[in-house]
Amino acid sequence: MICKKCGKEYEDDMPCCLWCDAPNEEHPNFKNNPRQDSTKTHEASIVSAPQENCVEDDRKPAGLFMWSSFIFGLAAFGYIYVAIIQTLLHHKVLRETKSSLSFFFKLFVANLALFFLTLPFANTIANIASKHPQVSQSVKGLIPLLVCIGYATAQGFICAKIVNTHVPDYDVKMYRKKERIAIGIAIVVFIITSIVIAVCKQA
Repeated sequence: MICKKCGKEYEDDMPCCLWCDAPNEEHPNFKNNPRQDSTKTHEASIVSAPQENCVEDDRKPAGLFMWSSFIFGLAAFGYIYVAIIQTLLHHKVLRETKSSLSFFFKLFVANLALFFLTLPFANTIANIASKHPQVSQSVKGLIPLLVCIGYATAQGFICAKIVNTHVPDYDVKMYRKKERIAIGIAIVVFIITSIVIAVCKQA
C-alpha cells in the first residue's frame, strides 16, 4: 500500500500509515467509519484552540508594572520626565504605528492627573496628623514617603497599561532592553533631582 500523504509503502492490512499515521482508506475499519480521521482532526483543533487564545491573551510586553516609571515617579516632577523619556526610548516602535504623539499625550495627562489627585490626598492626611499631637513626629514624617511610594506605584501600573495598549506586538526582548536603559536613566534623574532639592532646602 502506498500512503497518499507521505508516499511511503506499508502493509495493506495496516489501519494507518506506519510512517505518518495517515488512515488507510482501503482498510475495512476506515470503510466502516470514514469520519474517524476527520473526528481526530476536529478534536486536535479543539485542543489547540485554547492554547492559541492563551498566547494572544498574554501579549503584554510591559507586563503589569514598569519599574522605570516607578522610579521616575519618586523623582520631583516625575510625570514630565516619564512622558518625555519613555516616548523617546520607544519612538522607533511607536513610529511604525504613527502613535508617538498620542503615546506621549496619554502618558503626560494620565500621570499629571494622578499627581494632582494625590496632592490634595497627601495634604488632607498631613492636616489630620497635625491635629493629633499624640502622633509622633517619626510617623508624621513617614506620611509623605508613603504617599510618594503609592503615587510612584500607580504610575508604574498606568505606564505599563499604556505601553501594552499602544504596542501590543512589541518584541519582548527589545522591550526589556529599552526598559533596562529607562531604569538607568530614571535612577540618574532621581539622584540629580534629590540633590537639587536638598541643596535648595539648605539655601
